[in-house]
Amino acid sequence: MKNMKNTLSVAQATLAMASGEITSEALVQDCLDQINQRNDEIQAWTVVDENLALEQARACDISARRLSPLHGIPVGIKDLIDTADLPTGYGSEIYNGHQPEQDSAIVTELKKRGAIILGKTVTTEFAYYAPGPTRNPLNTAHTPGGSSSGSAAAVADCQVPFALGTQTVGSMIRPGSFNGIVALKPTYGTLPYAGTKSLSPSLDTLGTFSRTIGDQRILLTALAPHLQISNSPTAPKIALCKTPFWSHASADMQQAFDNYSEKIIEAGFTATHYELSPAFADLADAQFDIMAHEAADCLRLEATEHRSQMSEHILDLMARGSSVTPARNAQCRNLLARCHYQLTQIFKQFDFIITPATVGEAPDGIHATGDPVFNRIWTFLGVPCITFPIAKGQQGLPMGIQVIAPLWSDHALIDFADKLNDQTN
Repeated sequence: MKNMKNTLSVAQATLAMASGEITSEALVQDCLDQINQRNDEIQAWTVVDENLALEQARACDISARRLSPLHGIPVGIKDLIDTADLPTGYGSEIYNGHQPEQDSAIVTELKKRGAIILGKTVTTEFAYYAPGPTRNPLNTAHTPGGSSSGSAAAVADCQVPFALGTQTVGSMIRPGSFNGIVALKPTYGTLPYAGTKSLSPSLDTLGTFSRTIGDQRILLTALAPHLQISNSPTAPKIALCKTPFWSHASADMQQAFDNYSEKIIEAGFTATHYELSPAFADLADAQFDIMAHEAADCLRLEATEHRSQMSEHILDLMARGSSVTPARNAQCRNLLARCHYQLTQIFKQFDFIITPATVGEAPDGIHATGDPVFNRIWTFLGVPCITFPIAKGQQGLPMGIQVIAPLWSDHALIDFADKLNDQTN
């Protein structure tokens, strides 16, 4: 496996280390070599401490016992997530050189399980729309998506086996699709958010990127041991849902979704085309207003003391949030409750919902991160979502589907996605 260790999945690396075929130090070194070769072009990282990473790896190699399947496995940490050993800038000029006093809850959990903190990956400003310098490794003329730009690009480019991201609108699923990898946005609240910079507390969700669907089962089991482990039903019922936002999808995505829907049926799955009620269309604007309203509160101190160092993107969001009246807030929350109820009824008929993950392939340029319209309502509803690639567009870049499950059915979702991918390839 010389000079190929960085291409291993989490599962492959775990087995290779457990058998003594490779060491954590060798795996980390190959990841560092890939970063050094590609970082000028991809720019996925804000900081990588090679000495610290190798020191952690050597300690894992001499440990008398493996702490978990993540023991000795390197991970990229989105630069929205506090780390005591590495600076955390939240994608903002305001926090250049900021050094947290302690690790976030999720980093603490990773360390307990023996994972190697390789470095911090680029995020958009406060996990909103103002992009960083990261480029899509599949075509550097295109965006990797956001806000978890660096994490998705680093995993796709085999610079690290897995990475942490966050999603408030579409910041896991969208870059996962754009980079042709797997992204899981778990049920809201599954992974601990303490010590991660918040934009919208009722929406912000930690998730994980990997290169295989199976790796997500390993990651979720290790990081959310409280979550009930389950498999998908033996004969799952699937809702093929174009959603009220179908017109936003590119011709490529529409064709890819229709073709994949046919593949699902041909593979023997029970699948039905399903149309959401008009209330779900209104849910998108409601999500935006709730996010804006909460962002105006979360970033009030920064806007008061460092306004000149904030982008127009984030200031415009806060301005919209400040204009959200108590009546509008209540209206949005009431709509969410009604749609939650409708969704529980849908999930009495179906086990999983499948929609497009994005409007299409990654757009040209890095001045924007793409449209999250296909992710917005599902993040608002808090349900678990996973994406994996199903096709390529006209420019040769990947496009993914989004599979959605009921609340707290994350393990069943991963199991189903794995089986679906196997049986439609």
